[in-house]
Amino acid sequence: MILLLNPPSHPLLVANREGTAGFGALSQGFAYPPHTLATLLAGLRQRHPAPPAQVIDAVAAGLDLVELCGRIAALAPTHLAIFCSWATLAEDSAALTALAAAFPQLPRIAFGAGVRYHAEPLLAAGATHVLLGDPELALPALLAGPLPPPGPLSAHDLLPAEHNRNGLLRHPDALPRPAWEETSWRSYGFLTLFGARGCDDHCKFCAYVVAQGRAYRARPAAAAAAEMIWLAETFAPPRIMVRDPVFAADRVRAMAFARALSAAHFRTPWECESRPEHFDPALLKEMARAGCTVIKLGIESADPGQLAALGRVDGPEEAAIYLAYARQVVAVARRVGIATRAYVLVGLPGQTVAETTATAAFLRQMQPTFVHPRPYVAYPRVPLGPGVEPAEMALRPADHSSQWAELAAPLQAVAEERLAAARRRQTLPGRWQQRARRLLLRWGV
Repeated sequence: MILLLNPPSHPLLVANREGTAGFGALSQGFAYPPHTLATLLAGLRQRHPAPPAQVIDAVAAGLDLVELCGRIAALAPTHLAIFCSWATLAEDSAALTALAAAFPQLPRIAFGAGVRYHAEPLLAAGATHVLLGDPELALPALLAGPLPPPGPLSAHDLLPAEHNRNGLLRHPDALPRPAWEETSWRSYGFLTLFGARGCDDHCKFCAYVVAQGRAYRARPAAAAAAEMIWLAETFAPPRIMVRDPVFAADRVRAMAFARALSAAHFRTPWECESRPEHFDPALLKEMARAGCTVIKLGIESADPGQLAALGRVDGPEEAAIYLAYARQVVAVARRVGIATRAYVLVGLPGQTVAETTATAAFLRQMQPTFVHPRPYVAYPRVPLGPGVEPAEMALRPADHSSQWAELAAPLQAVAEERLAAARRRQTLPGRWQQRARRLLLRWGV
């Protein structure tokens, strides 16, 4: 039996290995369900003969290392495949060390989209093999025959037709639908869907391009919409998150996706993320008809110089256009009944309190539904500059340092204001909110 493992979390934090396009994150409570593990399980089942495989999600189950080893021993597997990420390196290393001590005879294969940037520490901790690159097709191919000698392995070398030289999947539509039924996804409260990978923008702070590549690779809109409908009909999740880094980068495709859902009378709430300039009134209206309830917008900063330094705009003179359009997108989304989450960065190289104060003032004018200040973390190969360690900020974001607290204070204040306003709106009866949303769409507002 092949066991796919999501190792335990930090004692005080939740390990979100799916976060940041596979580089992972540590949080106070939020985590994405294990999409990678569910897809791997589906891929293993496609093999002939299909090897028996099972998932143990220690994050969802709240297992510590002793309990995890006990479950593994009871199942008597032949292989262990361990989901790892850059942000959870300490937790993953501890898990590999414990697994090596408890099961020295078993192969222990570390995998994850970001592990190609820290293979050596994982091997030193107890991994027998580290799979470099996207694992969803490569790991089933690796486990189909005898394992090579211990050490790093390349997804490109295993399946060169399916992966580029960096081990990144060329065609996301080649992936099977995830075997969610074999996971503990209900513990997370929602399901996820990937319709595209990669981003061809040039932001200097973003780890998504490092993890997924600069080439934008999208599944056909019809295929992604069909999977959304299948998720809703098969699992009835409370909501679905579309995990594309830039959902609306291809407007024609995004519109086709939304129209396919509308034609199917799709009712499950869903959300997505993209740059503000990717949206427009007609697209937002169609997305609302299709059941979209939330869009996430990376505003990052309202300071023209900072936006240019981030690579968010080509120069300070373009920043005014960018910010004005972002404000318009939020206003249109509000009219059609889509909530907005505005994300801004704190702790950027050279950032000042004057800049965060100006950003807070802009957010008060824009009035997104929610504001989310996020610490800048410098992931591997991100060119912007040094940043804090993810565990530091997750454990003590507000009091990490007096400088950080001073920078964050204006943004945290507006975040609390927007949260309070959202709570006041929630006092309206739900059926009246839904009726108002339907009337707005009918009137073409």
